[in-house]
Amino acid sequence: METPGPLSICIVNMVIVFAVLIVLAFIIQLIHVVDPTKNSVAKKK
Repeated sequence: METPGPLSICIVNMVIVFAVLIVLAFIIQLIHVVDPTKNSVAKKK
């Protein structure tokens, strides 16, 4: 079995990195929509 070339390894790694970043951005947006600390911060002010 032939080892994959460095370019294909780089492309696979970048796809994985960007997929993780997109998932994290979605989770952050979801946390902003359902913010558990929003009411307590407003009460302190």
